[in-house]
Amino acid sequence: MSAKRFTAFVLGVLVLFGPTFAGTARADDPVDAGPVEQTPLGPITALDRELLVKVRLAGLWEMPMGEEAKTRAASQRVKDVGAQLASDHMFLDERVVRLAGQMGVALPDDANADQQSWMAEMRSRTGPAFDDSFANRLRAAHGSIFPVVGTVRANTRNEAIRQFAQVCNQIVLKHMTLLESTNLVDDKGLSKPVAAGAQPVRGAVDADPLPTAQVVGPTGPSPLLVLLMCLAGAVVTIGILRLLRPKANVK
Repeated sequence: MSAKRFTAFVLGVLVLFGPTFAGTARADDPVDAGPVEQTPLGPITALDRELLVKVRLAGLWEMPMGEEAKTRAASQRVKDVGAQLASDHMFLDERVVRLAGQMGVALPDDANADQQSWMAEMRSRTGPAFDDSFANRLRAAHGSIFPVVGTVRANTRNEAIRQFAQVCNQIVLKHMTLLESTNLVDDKGLSKPVAAGAQPVRGAVDADPLPTAQVVGPTGPSPLLVLLMCLAGAVVTIGILRLLRPKANVK
């Protein structure tokens, strides 16, 4: 291939794929984790603080309900899962309280309104009805916090928070697996967590969007725009090649 034809080919490729490259570059955009605050254990962001608060809130209702599953549940499997969840959240709660104290992060002392409604629902039930509520309420809650933990684990600049998020990640995944092992998790457990009495949005899993930190996701051109770019690139490439084609000698 001659130098002129190679140049034309490169120009055509740039016209054809250049906008697509620009669109996919946003996949590496950083997470906006909010303002940074200095603590005795290093800098933390609003996203780091939020993880500590969410883990504390989880323990405030999952520990007591795990304990109550021992007497309210009909299934021995639910009883065993409840005991394991209560034990693990006691472990996490001790560590989150200590870590938050060292960093000067205020933690709640009571479960939030949604969590209190879930506890009230479960406490009004026994036997199979309790089992269903327990498995689905806790599976939905764990599915909601799981992506939050992963985001902090991947993006925090604080080593203590990273180690804590690593432990949380393993435990939350373990709990989702345990809850699913009851064979009671249905659409309610795989949907956005809602207050007791509210209708779940079936099939629409909520990743618990963070109010204080937003993850900038990848964006790209629409399919129609991609098609138009492809056509434009092809036309430009053909036109350039024709311009650079050696002219036949006229005798």
